[in-house]
Amino acid sequence: MSLTRINQNISSINAQRNLDINSQRIGQSIERLSSGLRINRGADDPAGLVISELLRAQVTGLDVAQNNASQGVNLIKTAEGALNEVSGLLRQMRDLAVDASSDSNKNADARAALQSQVESALNTINEIAVNTKYAGRSLLDGSAGTAVTVIDRSSVVSHGINTLAGQDDGYVSIEVTTAAERASSSSDTAGAVEAGNTVDGTGSIDLSGAEDALSLYISGIQVQDGASALSIDDSTTWQDVVTAINTTSALSGRVTAQIDGGELVVSTVGYGADQHVSVEYSGTSTSVEGLLDSGGEVLFESDTGVDAVANVAFGGNALGVDDVVFDAGSGLSIAHADYGSITLTESAATSAATYSDALYAQEGQLSFQIGYGAGETASTSIRSVKSSDLGITAPLSSIDVSTVSGAESGMVVIDEAINQVSTLRGNLGAFQVNELEAEARSLAVARENLSASESQIRDTDFGREMAEFTTGQVLVQSATAFLAQANSLPQQVLQLINA
Repeated sequence: MSLTRINQNISSINAQRNLDINSQRIGQSIERLSSGLRINRGADDPAGLVISELLRAQVTGLDVAQNNASQGVNLIKTAEGALNEVSGLLRQMRDLAVDASSDSNKNADARAALQSQVESALNTINEIAVNTKYAGRSLLDGSAGTAVTVIDRSSVVSHGINTLAGQDDGYVSIEVTTAAERASSSSDTAGAVEAGNTVDGTGSIDLSGAEDALSLYISGIQVQDGASALSIDDSTTWQDVVTAINTTSALSGRVTAQIDGGELVVSTVGYGADQHVSVEYSGTSTSVEGLLDSGGEVLFESDTGVDAVANVAFGGNALGVDDVVFDAGSGLSIAHADYGSITLTESAATSAATYSDALYAQEGQLSFQIGYGAGETASTSIRSVKSSDLGITAPLSSIDVSTVSGAESGMVVIDEAINQVSTLRGNLGAFQVNELEAEARSLAVARENLSASESQIRDTDFGREMAEFTTGQVLVQSATAFLAQANSLPQQVLQLINA
């Protein structure tokens, strides 16, 4: 480079270029040090920016997912608190049923008081089921589990379906294959029983002797005529027998007697295999043929009722396609150990028939987004704990402890309801601990590591950047000084001119 030319000061241009470079360098260092970020724009590190943005999105997504898991835990705790109260009420109801099942110190008024307490507990359970909510979402009314609507009220009284267990949503059809029956015993009098006829006026019955009077026992309880035992003799009419059976207080609510088709019929009030009736005549008469339908001169017979059994088709399937056999019920209720129960009306349960689209069932659930990506969810369902939806052999709402038999059968239903609620609480507890809380801890670890990765790529290393800034400062000062020197070089040409 010649120093005798003045049109182009190459040294100055060179110094200006380096000063500009170093100025940009120090400016970049100042930006990084003041922002705390190594990457402030795409030009700083294009590939690093792409990776950093993906990591940032994942970190913020994990923050929200962790918050979702924590809120899910709070939701489960809300439901659990309400279910704990339901469990307490069920235990109280069972104690009342045990109390009512004893004849030692209970009269009708006392049992009526116990039934009133049971009904109060049932009302409270229903209120808890309806009013337990989290952020406006009902938890225990079935909307967070299997929701079932009764379509055909003429065939279905209520339901206790707690899960579809993989079945499709849709209409539910019912085919009663075994009709429910009462336990029943009748006379064998060839249609000769009429209200006004005397007992020994039908069949081969001779009660003419003074020693031939008969006593009558129904299910082991002696039939009373007012305050004393009924004595059947040659003047006793069949209507007298019917009236005495139906007015014996110890038999009230358990059996009923009537004249039907020329026969005396004694039947249990309830239906099902847990219903039993026995009829026993006791006396010295030697001619009693026709008193019981087992034939001949028989003084004792008994019978047991029959539970309804049905095939149930879910999801709008035609009966015969993927049916589920509901044969675990009692009386008018058909049930399945997994799906739950359906209580039929008396007219539907006591005859073999098909009822299409009797219910509509839809599976609901609670779903929590506990991951960064789509589909990373945890789901559970909470069954209805309404009194009409608890119980297997019969709905909890049907419990009546005003009779001994009602109290005894009520204990079975309450035990089923206690087991259902306890199972639900156990499932929710397992979901809370094993899924929500465990996932929340896992999310915290993942967020920590992802944040570290994102920081490694994007954040400023202050030690390194301060060294870069110091170097830039020195170079800018140096470039400035030598730019001044370069700018003064052309003045040396003046010496040549002056000479």
